[in-house]
Amino acid sequence: MRRTDSTLFAPYRSMGVVCSHVRPVIRPNESKIRMTSLLCPVDNVIIHYKAEKLRLIGISDVLPDIITAITADRSGVFVACGTRVAVMKTCRHIDRYIEVGANTKFMSVLGDYLVIVDEENGIRVFNIPDGQNLLHMEGSRQFHVTAMVHPSTYLYKILIGSSIGTMRLINFRTGRIIHEFSRGFDAPITVLEQSPAVDVMAIGLANGQIILHNIRVDETICKFRHEKAISAVGFRKDDKPLMTTADVGGDIVVWNLEKRQLVGKVANVHHAAVTELYFMPGEPIMVSASADNSLRTWVLDGGDDLPRQLVILEGHGEEVTAVQFNGKQEILSSGMDGSVRKYMVNVDTMRQKLGSAGTMSRAVAKKKHIPIESIRMEPVIDMAIGWSREAAWDNVLCRHKDTLLVTTWTTRKNAQGTHKLVHERFVKDAGLSCASATAIALSPCGNFAFIGYSTGHVDQFNVQSGRFIKTFAKTAPSEEKMNKREKAKVEKAHSARITALTVNSRGSELITGCSKGSLKFWHVRSGHLVATMRTRLRIERSAPSTSNSLLAVACAGDEGASVAVVDTLCRRVVRTFNAVGGSVNALTFSSDGRWLLTADDKKYIRVWELSTAQLIDVMLFDKPCISMSFNSSGEYLATVHEGEKAIFIWVNKKMYASHVNIRALPLDYIPTWADSCIAEIGVNTFVIDDESDDESQITESILNPSLVTYSGLAPSRWANLPDLALIKERNKPDQPARKPKQAPFFLTAAPTLEGFEFEVPQDDEQETRRTLQAKRTLLELESSFSSSLRAAETGEELFDVFSSLKKMSVSAIDFQLRTLPVELLPKFFKMLTEVLRTRKDFELVQAYMATAIKIHRSSLWKKDDQSEGVDELMKALEELSVEEEHVWLDYDQVMVQNAAVAQWVKNALL
Repeated sequence: MRRTDSTLFAPYRSMGVVCSHVRPVIRPNESKIRMTSLLCPVDNVIIHYKAEKLRLIGISDVLPDIITAITADRSGVFVACGTRVAVMKTCRHIDRYIEVGANTKFMSVLGDYLVIVDEENGIRVFNIPDGQNLLHMEGSRQFHVTAMVHPSTYLYKILIGSSIGTMRLINFRTGRIIHEFSRGFDAPITVLEQSPAVDVMAIGLANGQIILHNIRVDETICKFRHEKAISAVGFRKDDKPLMTTADVGGDIVVWNLEKRQLVGKVANVHHAAVTELYFMPGEPIMVSASADNSLRTWVLDGGDDLPRQLVILEGHGEEVTAVQFNGKQEILSSGMDGSVRKYMVNVDTMRQKLGSAGTMSRAVAKKKHIPIESIRMEPVIDMAIGWSREAAWDNVLCRHKDTLLVTTWTTRKNAQGTHKLVHERFVKDAGLSCASATAIALSPCGNFAFIGYSTGHVDQFNVQSGRFIKTFAKTAPSEEKMNKREKAKVEKAHSARITALTVNSRGSELITGCSKGSLKFWHVRSGHLVATMRTRLRIERSAPSTSNSLLAVACAGDEGASVAVVDTLCRRVVRTFNAVGGSVNALTFSSDGRWLLTADDKKYIRVWELSTAQLIDVMLFDKPCISMSFNSSGEYLATVHEGEKAIFIWVNKKMYASHVNIRALPLDYIPTWADSCIAEIGVNTFVIDDESDDESQITESILNPSLVTYSGLAPSRWANLPDLALIKERNKPDQPARKPKQAPFFLTAAPTLEGFEFEVPQDDEQETRRTLQAKRTLLELESSFSSSLRAAETGEELFDVFSSLKKMSVSAIDFQLRTLPVELLPKFFKMLTEVLRTRKDFELVQAYMATAIKIHRSSLWKKDDQSEGVDELMKALEELSVEEEHVWLDYDQVMVQNAAVAQWVKNALL
């Protein structure tokens, strides 16, 4: 999926994608023993695994388009993307491109030749060293190429199969059709694979047949059959004559070629078409890849020769429906495949499948002889996570699509929990049989689960025991005076579908919203209704802020969508955002509560600053975002998108970049791909370049020349500068290094009449002279900063000198100021005055001035008025003092006023 960085966020990585529908390639590494590379194309990058253990080794550079084919040999890796082929020596950096002129469908590398079948069924041959196009055979619509292979020992030959069941043997060097097999097959050819025997090819057909055919004599040796279309064929490369085949349904079948009979079948291994079956040379180990986003390794070491699973690496087989951060690094996601998974942002190997929800466990289903598929529940579409009781009991609630049951899960055990929460009224009352859970919430203490239903009911359960506690109702009249129908109406919290459910940070108040536009506040302990807020719009969803009492409520009406921010303490709408798109698919607060993010149905995420009610950023995507979540520290934002199996992680630039230029944007601002800094597709990793030209950004961020502007540098670059000497003094070791008690045994000794004595090294007068000369030269020379300052005369030159000092480290700045000659102090203070007049780098000027005065205080405070340069120094200090006072008066007045207003807002009861 194409992504782009915005003002506040940069793409960091994507998680959960293992492989794709494009067939991977195996590349044996002859330089390392027992090392085989598995190269899997995913969108526009190549993911490199160690095939034996499916360990991630690396990810390639980002390619300019989606990958359609890949091949590799000893010389390198060749990746088809768009109308070009990228050439890589290793699966990392792109060396060069070969222009093809058409989209590639199949590709094979044979020596120095790259053979390509394009989408128009044409055959193109390129010389790999120079990329020259050697041959172009135009294709025909009658012969639609569906498979290609190079027959072993057939020099300059390729075998291609078609959708009408015919094959051709072509000499790609001369461009001639050597032989067209007259005997066609009854179905389209889907797979062509070379067998261990020369001249024998395995042909997979769309009708499920596998044919072993001798292409030299054009005779069929034997046939096997599947129930579905064949998608992959593999042969064992040891002493056992076994063939494995796979179909589009994910079944793997083992055949004995010597006996020409079935060995066994492993059903439902994958949930989509198997794209690759590969046996390690000389080993009974097989690797399988599938379009269901999974890789598996198998061992065929049993007496029955059936594959036994060794390692599995997988992600969501279908699109992701919800994502939620659990702390700083841990992510939980759910998908349409019915599974719930856990990932770690910075650790690729930490991925865990919590399971797939079912009405009963698999063990119980096997005992009762119930099919596994019949106990599966609908996929999870919403999650609520709490960490308070993670070590004690279940801490995750999952709401399933169009069902009443709400399941509990545990992240400590990485498994489904023990409870399925549902009220007995939905079992007893036939009129509520079509009801479903529409909203869930978990209390901050982790003890209580709240569930809202399409009927308007809101129930509270105990998470530890699964016991029902209470139902939140409008009123609590006497039950004796009411019949069942009246009692059922009273038991409802709302008269319409529950769409929003939130518990405040203290767990004392429950906020519910319905599709008719009413927002109600309930006392959790008593279950009484406290307050009600109404709107003429439909409430779609809500999201609370974890750092304050704000609640974002997404509403929809005939004129479009809007988001209202409600203060749950005062029960007032404090902000309203109308320009949020046609409808709101997801919304969330930043971890510090300063930003509100809204995702619409038109591929945008808008970032709103709550303090100013301004739009400050718009993120652009290829597909609409359906769920998003911030981590607890605010470093990462996780998003999932419609139809995507991946979880996309974004870096908050405010946490890493030295300066981020934030401005208010027009409410109708729409970004485009042409305006984007980065427009990439797929599973890529981006790094924020902190060495970019921040000066231009800082200059652009100055709203008015009269305003004081900070440099944007981190406080560690200037805050400790005046006290750096004291810090270094404190960091010194308490005790000096001790001399060794005994001399080393390897010291040279000379025999004497009284025994022996150590030889005393003779002084090298020449070496001593060189050392003294070097020290004298170092002391006599000026530093580069002092030389530049001495040569500077104009204001621009002084600014350049200040910029060079600004780029240095703290220790380097301290050294430059200590070695600054006394006669250059007037010019140094003049430089600070010039910078101060521009109102830029205010904190740096203060730090540099305080450090210089502290270091050269003995020269500044001496009473020798007759010394040279005193008048010039006094004049420079007076100008700096006047300018400092002028700037500080305006600055101090605004600071005091803002501090007073902020303190009043914090203490006042509004």
